[in-house]
Amino acid sequence: MGRTMRRMGGPLPLLLSLGVALCAATCTLRTAFITTQSVPTSPPLIARSARKATGDELVPPKRPASSYMSWLNDNRESIVEKLGTNSVTLVAKEAGQQWKKLSAAKKKPYEAAWVKAKAKYAKDLEDFKAAGGVILKPEKRTSRTRSTRAKRDPNMPKRPLSSYMLWLQDNRASIVKSMPAGHKVTDVMREAGAQWSKLTAAKKKKYEKAAADAKAKYLEEMEEYKAES
Repeated sequence: MGRTMRRMGGPLPLLLSLGVALCAATCTLRTAFITTQSVPTSPPLIARSARKATGDELVPPKRPASSYMSWLNDNRESIVEKLGTNSVTLVAKEAGQQWKKLSAAKKKPYEAAWVKAKAKYAKDLEDFKAAGGVILKPEKRTSRTRSTRAKRDPNMPKRPLSSYMLWLQDNRASIVKSMPAGHKVTDVMREAGAQWSKLTAAKKKKYEKAAADAKAKYLEEMEEYKAES
């Protein structure tokens, strides 16, 4: 026994060999135990689809155009061609003059169509309300900010320009050209006001007449607009 231990180098190497063998056996048993256990799996994800309920949206009927606006829609292109410009102001001015001179016989089809369209609008509006539709009134303005202003009715006639503004449209370009470099808008307006105040009555007359005609047309259109409302 003593000789054998001497050949192996003493008792320490033998103990180390036994320890390594024991550790290997323990690891093998532990691995086998783990692999035999059932590993729980995560439940499968279930995709859910949600359907959004949708329905037909009630749309209020559109207010019909006036007899004048219907006529203008039919004659706008010829007026633009005659004037050689599509300036809103000039076209509206010329259209107003032509409509004013139009005979009752030529106005009659447009007026009859408007009466018919107005009756249909009234019926459609009643049907809209009967179906549960609600006409929302514009909120009362509490401030003059754009966010709180009620939207302007697109069918409402636009207020005409004054005689001074009509003159300014014809002379703004020449005034701007005469101003020094780096001028401001206020400088242009100041110079325009000075020139207008010095303008003779004879030169102002055509602008004053144009403004008066535009105002008369505006008042006439406002009467039609109020009658339709």
